[in-house]
Amino acid sequence: MNKFYPIQLWLTTIIFVAPLLIMLAGLVNEEWNMGLEVLPLFIMFGLIFSLPSLLVCFAAYKIRTVKISSSTIIKILLNLMMVGAVLITFGLISGSLAFRLSIVYSASIAISSLFYSIKIKEKRSSL
Repeated sequence: MNKFYPIQLWLTTIIFVAPLLIMLAGLVNEEWNMGLEVLPLFIMFGLIFSLPSLLVCFAAYKIRTVKISSSTIIKILLNLMMVGAVLITFGLISGSLAFRLSIVYSASIAISSLFYSIKIKEKRSSL
């Protein structure tokens, strides 16, 4: 079992994929062009504000890997859980960029989850 899957997903989403998507959105749409100097702030605040979500996701991952034998289902459930946490977090923060950033971070979760696999130990039956 990949014990660190939630942490890998969390770090990849916040440090790499989300900033990349924000930069790409800035190239396509002038409203998104915030400049590179704000990306470290997005990363720092993203890491801080998403800590509660990481802890919940990590606990759910531990429980689900014991109860569910399909790694695909576990990934889908965790992704949905993390997207829900992003929507709740940005709903609480609100602000002018909240909706757009919640879309970016949600898409980043889906993209980041493609980079890692969940390997589940096969349960042995005793005869």
